[in-house]
Amino acid sequence: MKQLALLIATATLLILNTPAKSQDYATGLGLRLGGYTSGLTVKHFINSHGAVEGIAGFGRRSFVITGLYEHHFPITGVNGLGLYAGGGGHVGFFGHESSYLVFREKKNEHVYVIDEGRTAVIPGADFIFGIEYKFQGAPFTVGADLKPFVDFYDGVSGYGDGALNVRYVF
Repeated sequence: MKQLALLIATATLLILNTPAKSQDYATGLGLRLGGYTSGLTVKHFINSHGAVEGIAGFGRRSFVITGLYEHHFPITGVNGLGLYAGGGGHVGFFGHESSYLVFREKKNEHVYVIDEGRTAVIPGADFIFGIEYKFQGAPFTVGADLKPFVDFYDGVSGYGDGALNVRYVF
């Protein structure tokens, strides 16, 4: 078990220390404007096609932290344009008097769960599919994505999210 942990740690360090650029940039900082998750985003390429993205999403008395791994697929013939797909997870914090919509599939009903002064901590799994364009000669990207996700709160509930994003890249 210790050998496996050492192997994973060594591989992770090698990947993170490998200089990599895809979409003509290494790191991007920006805004994600979505239905469920709008906020700040940072994306960093860890190799020529793989990137990690973190999203700090803000809402009405809520905060959601999302981490994703994304594999990028450049579109041949269009410089700076690419598709990406990936997955990851999130943890949401819903505070005093916030509401959280739960869809119970078995009963085929939507239920609002009201937090009576406590903070509900809700973990979940995320998937992402998107398109991104890096402007040639400018340090910006624009993109759009679909991010379906599942929350594990009083059962399992699935949702869909979409967003537009813009990033300053370097």
